[in-house]
Amino acid sequence: MKHLSLLSRMIISNVWLLTDEAGRRYLVDTGHPLERLALQASLWRRGVRGKGDLTAVLLTHRHSDHAGNAAWLRKTFDAPIACHQADADVLTGRMKRSNLARGVAHLYEELLCHIEDRFPAETAVDELYEDGSWKWGLRMMHVPGHTEGSVLLHHEATQTLFTGDAILTGLAPLRALEVMRLAVPGFSLDVDQCHAAVRAVLKSLPATQVVASGHGPAVTANAEAKLRRL
Repeated sequence: MKHLSLLSRMIISNVWLLTDEAGRRYLVDTGHPLERLALQASLWRRGVRGKGDLTAVLLTHRHSDHAGNAAWLRKTFDAPIACHQADADVLTGRMKRSNLARGVAHLYEELLCHIEDRFPAETAVDELYEDGSWKWGLRMMHVPGHTEGSVLLHHEATQTLFTGDAILTGLAPLRALEVMRLAVPGFSLDVDQCHAAVRAVLKSLPATQVVASGHGPAVTANAEAKLRRL
C-alpha cells in the first residue's frame, strides 16, 4: 500500500503513516513514550525528519499507548494534534480522567490499567474533529465507550478506516495473525456503549478497502465483509 505505512519496531501499539494524493503526511496515533526512540528512527527512515514534515497527528483516542508521544511530536515536528473534544478535555487537563483500573478485568489487564492511570498521556490539542466530513478528506465517527472521545477515522480517497481500539484486527502485540473483534472490556470505560456505537456506524460505513487498527495487521482482503460480520 503506497499510501499507508505501519511504523516498524513499534510493539506496544500500531502507529500509521498516511500519505494523501497531495503528498501530505499524517501520523495516526503516536505509540507509547517507552517506544519513542523506535518511533523517531522509523519516521527518519521514511523521511519525516524535521518541522513541517508532518501535516498533522490524528489521535483515535487518548490512551498512553496511542497518544503518549503526541506532545513530543507536536514540539519536534511542529505538527498540530487533532482529537475528539471529549478526549481533548482529558488530555489537556480540563477534565478529570476516569480510572481504567476498576477490579473487573483479568489480572494482567488490571495491571496495565493501573499503569495507564498512573502515567496518562498529556498534550495540548490544536484541532478538534467535527462529526461527519472533516478536513483533509477525512470523515470522523464518534464511537464513545472505549474512551470518552474514541473515534473511527475514514480516509475517503484511499478508502482506509482507522479504528484505534474500537475495532481490533489482532491480538497485541502480534501482527502476523488477523483476528478482527470489537473493543476489549478490560480497557474500555463502557464497552457496551462502544460496541453499540461501532455497530451503528458500520450500518452506513463508506466504501472501505483497508482497516488499520490500533493492534494487529492491516486488513486488506474482504475488509467490508469482515466488518459486517462484527
